[in-house]
Amino acid sequence: MKQGMRNSAEVQLRNALRTLRKPLIGISAISCLGNVLMLTGPIFMMLVYNKVLSSKSLPTLVALSLLALLLYAFYGLLEGLRGRLMARVGITFDHRLAPTLFEATLKLPLHFGPHARNHDPLQDLASIRNYLMGPGPAALLDLPWMPIYFTILLLINPILFLAAGAGALFLVILSLINEYVTKGTIKSANQVHSATMTLLLDARRNSEAAAAMSMGDDLCKRWGSSYVNSISHARSLADHASVFGAISKTVRHVLQSAMLALGAYLVIEAQMSPGAMIASSVILARALTPIDQVIGNWRNTSAALQALRRLRLLTSKLPKAVQQQHGMPRPHHALSVRDVAIVPPGGAVATVAGVSFEIEAGDALGIIGPSGCGKSTLVRALVGAWPTARGEVRFDNALIGQYSPDALADAIGHLPQSIELFDGTIAENIARFRKDATTEQVIEAARLAGVHDMILAFPLGYDTPVGEGGATLSGGQRQRIGLARALFGNPFLIVLDEPNSNLDPLGEQSLNDAIHQMRQAGKIVVIVAHRPSAIFAANKILSVRGGRAEMFGPKEQVLAALFPRIGQPHKPSQMMGPQSGGTAITQPGPVTATGGVISELHPTASTQSEPEVLGVGPSARTDSPATATVTSLDATRAQR
Repeated sequence: MKQGMRNSAEVQLRNALRTLRKPLIGISAISCLGNVLMLTGPIFMMLVYNKVLSSKSLPTLVALSLLALLLYAFYGLLEGLRGRLMARVGITFDHRLAPTLFEATLKLPLHFGPHARNHDPLQDLASIRNYLMGPGPAALLDLPWMPIYFTILLLINPILFLAAGAGALFLVILSLINEYVTKGTIKSANQVHSATMTLLLDARRNSEAAAAMSMGDDLCKRWGSSYVNSISHARSLADHASVFGAISKTVRHVLQSAMLALGAYLVIEAQMSPGAMIASSVILARALTPIDQVIGNWRNTSAALQALRRLRLLTSKLPKAVQQQHGMPRPHHALSVRDVAIVPPGGAVATVAGVSFEIEAGDALGIIGPSGCGKSTLVRALVGAWPTARGEVRFDNALIGQYSPDALADAIGHLPQSIELFDGTIAENIARFRKDATTEQVIEAARLAGVHDMILAFPLGYDTPVGEGGATLSGGQRQRIGLARALFGNPFLIVLDEPNSNLDPLGEQSLNDAIHQMRQAGKIVVIVAHRPSAIFAANKILSVRGGRAEMFGPKEQVLAALFPRIGQPHKPSQMMGPQSGGTAITQPGPVTATGGVISELHPTASTQSEPEVLGVGPSARTDSPATATVTSLDATRAQR
């Protein structure tokens, strides 16, 4: 039995943060030792002033110099080790979360709809990783050891301790003010930058349309306005950083000079030695350095903290992983939809409601209806891409949520309305980029989709690169390769959304032949169509209007009830596939003068008002075979 033990993104983030504790504790210990070694300089100065100069002993000077050199070398090794460890901490944190956040990025549009562009978890992860690998964390780790230096100042002279403490407190307050002032600006800058990048990607993706319709100048102006806004925020952040950085450095230098002057006064008053005077100035500089570094890196620190907050908020909103102890077997019998209602991601109103039907192995269901009636929304729920707000989608009486993602991937093939191939070879796209895919499986799917000969016509055959988004292929070629991808792996349910929108007659014949073969193999095929030729191979029809199921039943009877004067869908080719057992067709069935698009075949405003369309009016006689067996869902609900 296959177990689905995949943790949710929220759990993965929590575990990744927890794994940082041990290495950070070790690095803190290294920081502590390094800060102790930084006392080498002040102590060396005190001994030189107080011992060597008074005794004029060269051996003592040489011994002290060699000892100081050894301690500095050890300090340098510790600093190098700390930097290497911090780099590895950042990389390890990235490696633990990157796959999870990449998977979450792919699913963002499915959970947040149009608001998905407001989230960029991988960019947030990169911000945290770069921060962990930079000097910011080292400065924070040095802060807790400041009391060491202040304790030494207290031991040297309490007056020096009070002066240094006042200066350090001023710098801490300054850093807090800096964080408060820049927090909102950093957040706004990130939002504006994200919007600018989104606009740029949209323009790049639609470059062909922009060039054809001379939209470049207008898009450039729109992008330029957003870009100027982004630069304005960056300039504001730079101004804040320069101002606070300058204040911090100025205060630190003033404190050093003040400490030296105060020490000179204490020497004059015979309250301390000259060596202690010099050493106290150096100790103060070392004590204030971490504060100065924290202020200098505060922009990066704040950006990393905000990125972590965004990741926590995002992962908390993502669906929790279901711990499945018993994996469901591969479905093989039926697909049932029971009173389904679907709310698009990011929306609040159901665009599909009250849809119910059941089909079995060997069925091909054609879903028809006017544009915007909810056909594509319905099929997204059938393949598990969108959740249902109400109702159930079941495979062999098991809820779709009871199947693991891996099991659904093997059981479902999907050809979406918008075909997007990935940068790679034709074989890789057909195989869904699975590493364990065999050549035989790829060729089998291509043959079933009728694209094997088309692929062999390319100079590199199956190794032909398709380019970004399939840019090197025509629309029809992309659609046919997308069909082969949907058929790869012998899935049980194949969902085709407008599968013939870019196909020529030969491609449509291959499509219908593939549907016939899948039906004979005991599969279920669901076809969303506007063109009647796409549902030629279907044996059942679901008519959708206004997000609701209007009629469901055998194809001939549903179409006869909906379009009594129009006839059956025609096949674009001259011959039916040999596996269908049909005879030659030389004339297509009657279609409308506008080309036979299903949305045009659907009842017009005047036709919809006739009661016989739903099979419940005067023409719905008991001797009519169409209305006797076709399921009128609205009428059934009324009877209930």
